[in-house]
Parts: sequence; structure tokens; C-alpha cells
Amino acid sequence: MQIFNHTITILLILLHLLPLLLYSLDTQEKNLVVQQENDVTKNSSTYATWMWRIKNPRHMGCWRRPWICRHDDSPRIRRRCCRNHCVDVNSDLNNCGLCGIRCPFTWQCCRGICMNTNVNPFHCGKCDRRCPRRSFCSYGMCGYAQPLHPFPFPFPPRLRPMPSPPKPYPSLVA
Repeated sequence: MQIFNHTITILLILLHLLPLLLYSLDTQEKNLVVQQENDVTKNSSTYATWMWRIKNPRHMGCWRRPWICRHDDSPRIRRRCCRNHCVDVNSDLNNCGLCGIRCPFTWQCCRGICMNTNVNPFHCGKCDRRCPRRSFCSYGMCGYAQPLHPFPFPFPPRLRPMPSPPKPYPSLVA
């Protein structure tokens, strides 16, 4: 019985150590492959720039080259290099008008200016949505919870006069 317990204990220990053994073999194999790749690329005379891009695919950004953000596609788009990214400063919430100007919560960047689109009648709900005349903007909706204007709606119909009550019968008693 004691031999059986020792065998089970040894098997359980081996089962716990098996993943660690497999992991160490896998990492040694990967290190060997990486070392062989490095040896090939360093000693090779045909090492090209496209291989360097594959090894380091990170984009350079616009920090040292801000002119790459200027597009002549459309006059409404004003792109600037903000924190190493090309950004449209006419509509970006974090860079409204200039780099680093952030619009408050629930506001939107309309043409480079932060606007409260919940109450602005010229930008109601979204940029450049105008409310009709005599209508207010509330909660981003034109004319929300406003009473209806009496004119040009038709007047309510006139009530007919009430009929007069019936006359009592003439009494037969004289």
C-alpha cells in the first residue's frame, strides 16, 4: 500500500512539472529561431529597408514632419499635428480649434469652437442644425415641450347657445 502511495505522489509531481518543462523547451526553441534570424539579417548583404519596416512597423507620426497633416482635399478640413497624430481641429473634441483645447462634457466642436448643442438654437443637437424662428432649443431638440402658438392655427369652433328650458304646462286649475 505504501508503494502505491509513493507512486501516485511521484506521478502527481510529474504532472505538475510537465507544463513547466514544455514551456522551457518552447522558449529555448524560440530563442534559437530568433538568434538564427538575427544572424541571417546581420550577415546578409541584401538587407533592405522593407525588412526593417517589417521588424519595426510602428508609424513615425507627424512630430518632426507636421506638413504631412496638411491636405488640400477640402477647405473645411483643418488638420494639425497634435501629440504626434494628424487631427481635424474643426471637429475633434480633444483638440477643438487648436491642439489641447478640450470641449466640456456634452459640448461639441463645431467649426473649431466648442458649442453647447443642448441649448444653442444655431447648433441644436448637432453642428449647423438651426431651429425655426420662435422656437427654442432645449435638450438638443427644437421646440421641445413648448406650448403651441395660437396663430396661425384656426380658432376653436363657437359653442351653440344653450336651448331655453321647457315652459311648464298651463294648469287646469283656475
